Amino acid sequence: MQSRVFAPDVVPYRLIIAPLGTNLLKQALGFREASWNQENWDYVFQDGILEYQGTKIPIIWLGFNDRRIVIQVQGDSSAAGAAYSSVRAQLAKLSPDYQDPEPLLFSEETSCYARLDFAWPALLSPVLVEQVTRKINDLSTEETELAVKGMTLRFTLGTMRKDSLLNDYGVTIFDQTVAIEPKVSVPLSEQMYFTYSPCDSDTHLGLVAELEASLSNKAKRSEQIKGKRRAQRKLRR
Repeated sequence: MQSRVFAPDVVPYRLIIAPLGTNLLKQALGFREASWNQENWDYVFQDGILEYQGTKIPIIWLGFNDRRIVIQVQGDSSAAGAAYSSVRAQLAKLSPDYQDPEPLLFSEETSCYARLDFAWPALLSPVLVEQVTRKINDLSTEETELAVKGMTLRFTLGTMRKDSLLNDYGVTIFDQTVAIEPKVSVPLSEQMYFTYSPCDSDTHLGLVAELEASLSNKAKRSEQIKGKRRAQRKLRR
């Protein structure tokens, strides 16, 4: 997902929400519908299609308010950028002044599902995993057996504004999140994870690859140590 925040009166918002602008974007990018988001009152287009490098990239949604344009695609950062370029071209038809305005703030977020080479306990302290496992066994009964079904690991990143220009224009920067967790409704044994970060797609995939390599090697070293200890105990006997 890519978000762009502009100075006041840059985004031709009133033209976008009018029938002319709505129909123009629907026809250009094949959006199924446009409606108001009841939570933040953004004007949102959904289920569009972008022809990009010989393939069709789904545009999940495109949202507008009077200062911000947010776009989410099922693809990488370059596809999201191409989708915005297409949107920008249509907005220039509505408002000739909207050619290539520079946003005050540009941000990206990436999420994906991936099967990774480590089990969920590798994400947590062994002491915590042991305590949880022991408590689960204590709470299990002959009639009911308990087991870990899922877990969530999220980090909240606070953001401090260093650019006085953002303060001058009253731009609010919200906290960001880094997350990794087993995919909901998928057995933990499948090792399928949901990952999310406030990064472009290449950086995000690099972070996931580094995490997998680190935790996979850690798990292998742990198993090797356990194997050596078992072998030593057998020799002592």
